[in-house]
Amino acid sequence: MKKELQKKLHLKGWSKQEIAHARKIMSQAERKKHPDVRKLEQSMYWFTLIIGVLGTILLSLVLMPILIINNNHWSYILTGVFGFILGSIIVIIIKDLHWLESHHHLSLSLAVPIVALFNFFIVVNRINLLNYSLGLARYHNPVLLGIDYFVCFLVPYIIFLALKRGK
Repeated sequence: MKKELQKKLHLKGWSKQEIAHARKIMSQAERKKHPDVRKLEQSMYWFTLIIGVLGTILLSLVLMPILIINNNHWSYILTGVFGFILGSIIVIIIKDLHWLESHHHLSLSLAVPIVALFNFFIVVNRINLLNYSLGLARYHNPVLLGIDYFVCFLVPYIIFLALKRGK
């Protein structure tokens, strides 16, 4: 049983004996888990990470025509909206994975946006080269688009953490 849960139970008025009994029951249940269930739980973490990375790559491909056509605030707004949506999907998945620890949350919440920063940098640079070769006077700052995505991706996770701490 995690220390956080023990503290919450203690704050709710549980006695030490009740907490110890609950801890015993939870550890027995953990030991009795079928090995396939354990493998499934571990694979869900990696599955979520892969969804985030592939979603980011797919998102950049979807944004390519938008970035070729637009050179205004809509590029940043749509990038932010897509980042927020993907961040929300990731949070929906990880909030139900009760066994995740803080280092799992940290790696999920940072790995995907960092991959996105590099991905956006490459894609936006290629779009800028394409625009230049087509004679279009459109330039997008890859760093600003990447930061826009990064921040909007993290907003749902920050909200999730704030709500989790408030309970």
